[in-house]
Amino acid sequence: MLLAAAAVLASGCAGAGAVNVDPDRLPGVYRDDETGAEIRLHPGGRFSAVGIAKSEAYQHGSATRVDFNGTWDPTPSNFVYLQPDKIGGRQVLGDIQLWTASPEKVFLHPDVDGPVTLELVRNPGNGQPPNPPSGGG
Repeated sequence: MLLAAAAVLASGCAGAGAVNVDPDRLPGVYRDDETGAEIRLHPGGRFSAVGIAKSEAYQHGSATRVDFNGTWDPTPSNFVYLQPDKIGGRQVLGDIQLWTASPEKVFLHPDVDGPVTLELVRNPGNGQPPNPPSGGG
């Protein structure tokens, strides 16, 4: 996996507007209100996705909307890998790169030469605060 991340960095193929985000600030619910698509990044490395069109996640996917679960793994770059669970013992969906724009916004961009296919915004009040609490008291 590190080789894949290094290849992305070396090629200069970063998603439009992607930035490296502290993985501890990513858990939360990200949603696109227009489509109803939602990705929940749970602390501890699990995720759930609802209403994601395959065409939003994969360069040659269909418009069929799917729900799936799996694990998420931060990279040293500006995205996290979403690794969907096997269904019926088969790997039906491949790994997905979820690009990070900030702790408040993530996006899917399967073709780095094409447009962003889905932007998801953190729902207020779920998961980590936008800014770490100050140490004062």
